[in-house]
Amino acid sequence: MDPHTRWMAVAADILNAPTPGLAHDLFADELMRQTRTELVARIALPRPDPDAITITVEARQTVPPREHWPVAAQARAHPLSRYYSTTTDRSPVRLTDLIAAGWRLLPEQRDAMGALGITVHQMTLPCGADDGSFDGWVAINEDGFSDDALAELTGLQGLLVGLDRHVQMFARLSGSHDPAAADGPALTPRERLVLDLLAAGSTAEGIAARLAISPRTVHKHQENLYRKLGACDRLSAVLSAQQLGLLPAPGGALTTEPQRPVAPQPNAAQRHTT
Repeated sequence: MDPHTRWMAVAADILNAPTPGLAHDLFADELMRQTRTELVARIALPRPDPDAITITVEARQTVPPREHWPVAAQARAHPLSRYYSTTTDRSPVRLTDLIAAGWRLLPEQRDAMGALGITVHQMTLPCGADDGSFDGWVAINEDGFSDDALAELTGLQGLLVGLDRHVQMFARLSGSHDPAAADGPALTPRERLVLDLLAAGSTAEGIAARLAISPRTVHKHQENLYRKLGACDRLSAVLSAQQLGLLPAPGGALTTEPQRPVAPQPNAAQRHTT
């Protein structure tokens, strides 16, 4: 299936998702598939407040402790941020191309990236307005991004920006909580997505088709979920997840007041937001 056709199918799932958490997970999972990476981050650097930064990380690998994450000043000094703040270009770009064009990556920035365990192979998906700030996604991998990968993402940008805005608005209107902040077991992104789909009533076969994996793999994810949630079947898993705040409670989404960042456990790949 070509990328445009697949994203149209994903778009239908996102627009029909009953919760903003499921919509977000569907988007991030497909973006990782599209960019062939194990880590994507959504970063917002609001222009009015130079000290403000929001980072949401989706990863299928260990995420570094939050104390190593960049503060706003560090993020704004990054070549990708400087590029978007000083040009009118709002298309996807690769960090390696900017470096080759003379956008310097300072030694302290390389040190910070080393502490985070990330490489210079970074590619953006800008989603925000043309106001001199960066608001969008960054995909990171070890092997780099081909010209074809960059061209595909550029061709899909209009659709992906629209879906991202839907997800963001859905979360704001729902007053949605962040599953990463819940006092529950650490779930991998795929486990969390399977949990969301189970709660939405999808069968194992339906989940397998949606995620392009085998039903056997879905059952393995279910087994892991049941073990982590202390459940014995789908219903008890959903109820346990609702009690732990990993899923919205019956009758509406859970809400929480904004909190200061709390350092995540570095031994599990899951969503982290600051």
